Amino acid sequence: MFLSFLYGVYILLAVAVALRIFSHRSSRGTALAWLLLVILVPAIGALMYLLIGERRLGRTWMQRAINLQPQVVRWARGIPATDIVASGSLSSAAESISRLATGLAGLPVMAGHRLRLLADSETVIRSLIADINAARSSVHLEFYIWNPGGFVEDLVTALANAAERGVSCRALMDSLGSRPFFRSAAIERLREAGVEVIEVLPVNPLRALFVRLDLRDHRKIAVIDRGVAYTGSMNIADPRFFKQDAGVGEWVDAMVRIEGPAAWALEAVSLSLTALQTGHDFSPPEPPILSLTDNCRVQIFPSGPQTSTRHIEELLLTAIYSARREIVLTTPYFVPSETLFTALRSAATRGVAVTLIVPEKIDSRLVRYASDAYNDDLLAAGITLLRFRDGLLHTKSMVIDEQITIFGTVNLDLRSFELNFEVSLIAYDQRFSAEVRELQRQYESRSHAMQLEQWRARPLWRRLLENAIQVMSPLL
Repeated sequence: MFLSFLYGVYILLAVAVALRIFSHRSSRGTALAWLLLVILVPAIGALMYLLIGERRLGRTWMQRAINLQPQVVRWARGIPATDIVASGSLSSAAESISRLATGLAGLPVMAGHRLRLLADSETVIRSLIADINAARSSVHLEFYIWNPGGFVEDLVTALANAAERGVSCRALMDSLGSRPFFRSAAIERLREAGVEVIEVLPVNPLRALFVRLDLRDHRKIAVIDRGVAYTGSMNIADPRFFKQDAGVGEWVDAMVRIEGPAAWALEAVSLSLTALQTGHDFSPPEPPILSLTDNCRVQIFPSGPQTSTRHIEELLLTAIYSARREIVLTTPYFVPSETLFTALRSAATRGVAVTLIVPEKIDSRLVRYASDAYNDDLLAAGITLLRFRDGLLHTKSMVIDEQITIFGTVNLDLRSFELNFEVSLIAYDQRFSAEVRELQRQYESRSHAMQLEQWRARPLWRRLLENAIQVMSPLL
């Protein structure tokens, strides 16, 4: 009798969750993964689905997003025509990418930029501190992780000093990613100095009833005086101290320093998230008057879970299919969607030299197994697969034919595609692309190439484990 009762509960749970899944249009892989989890472990699977099965930002956030959209559109339409690159002036590949990016995110290609690639954390932080020390009117920072210790203390000092001398300073921090920082003395030091600290997507048990807690702000943005900006992969964390107990070595990052109108566009992107979190109106200041610094053409591409489609995935797919000679990618986490996986294999099959550089060690064993499940097919398709040996390679970059670069915060996994607020810089510039490509070559020199026959010789248990976890990868 008791077994019959348990069986009835099992069936009810499975049917209830299945109906809930079918009431939303999820990707086939994600839906099947959830159904499999509920069938195998019904109670745990049902509970996990209720907590993290849907992209629930909550009614308040979604209503704010609806109200915000026309404000952002009006702002984008007000971008000065003198900053916008004329249609038809790009190559055919660049034109297709830029039109898609504009259609999805609403931001045009802008001209008049100087880009400087910063290839190590120490250089990044010293450059950022120097710009903050020279700030006259505003400093706006948005980073997923703020972690106390090391050179972060110098940054905190610079930011506090700027606020105390009358510079308007704001710092957005993801609630989960920056949790240790919120418990540190540094946070009070910033607040006491007059820095506006905004905790993005707060995490607490009550919110778990209404929103999905693993929707995170993964962006890395710094804007000084609305004319200088930074973006890329680096968090506000000193790699000499950050996650040293994870056994992966120091994190290896890169950022780009931007001078030009894309700086205030990045600030506007960050201010839109500020409006979502605080409920205030989206009201970025008027565009500053900037001198033409260089002729680099760039486009800012924000993405996030408030949209129903995977905007960044569409952009990456278009870039991959536009390649004619070479695609080189770096990412710490490679758990792609089936469409992205197919696009990479198709590129290699049609003769494009595809190189993927990932770290040898990462801070998630499950992600490592899920990622390894793709290696056989990647190597068989002729893709060069390199594993970086000198730490956790955290740089996220894609260079197409040494002409176009996508550089920013996006990992090649479903979390970045669906769940995180991300931002990318698209540079339609041969010189900058060559610089990023040279950095990638430096990564290559510190990596070892995987060989198909050696990889296929791994134990059967490992293959079975990889494939089993890969099936569940949409849930990672």
